[in-house]
Amino acid sequence: MGEKELLKALEDDTRRECNAIIENTLAEADAIIKTAIEEMEKKKKEGLETIKARMQMERTRRLADARLYAREAILKERQAGINRVLEKTRDRLGDIQKVRDYPVVLERLLKEALAEWNGSMKGRDGQVIAAKRDIPLLKKIRASDNNYEIVPDEAEAVSSGVVIATKDRRFRITNTLLSRLERAKGELVSVIDRALS
Repeated sequence: MGEKELLKALEDDTRRECNAIIENTLAEADAIIKTAIEEMEKKKKEGLETIKARMQMERTRRLADARLYAREAILKERQAGINRVLEKTRDRLGDIQKVRDYPVVLERLLKEALAEWNGSMKGRDGQVIAAKRDIPLLKKIRASDNNYEIVPDEAEAVSSGVVIATKDRRFRITNTLLSRLERAKGELVSVIDRALS
């Protein structure tokens, strides 16, 4: 084999090896590109899933906030309705002395307060404090128990009903229509609330 043939054979071998290297490099490059594309798709899918999960969480949070806001608005309106009913009741109780049966109501309030006074204060003298307009009625009603004097409420804090107190005003029993309304307020609120539901 001559020099030309040897060089030609070397050249052919070199070309084949170069072509093989190029083909292998291209195959590796294609594999790398394919893997990169698959990873990008995977990351994109994971990103979309993450975004979907975040959007779902945000939607759930906003929906919960909206429900809370709606519930708060309903409760505020319900409370406002309850307050209006109680206020109208207080207004009507302020006019109760104009009712024909008011002397009977006042007598019952006095007797209940006296029974509580006698049960807790055991014979201690007390003052029955009432609105000035009720003093004549109370003097007519005056119970057989005379351990008390009837005095007008100078501060005008006692509306329909009576307050029995010691002379120094340290101990007192209040039995007015408004105090009874306040004591029954919890139960009334429940009844009104059920009616509004």
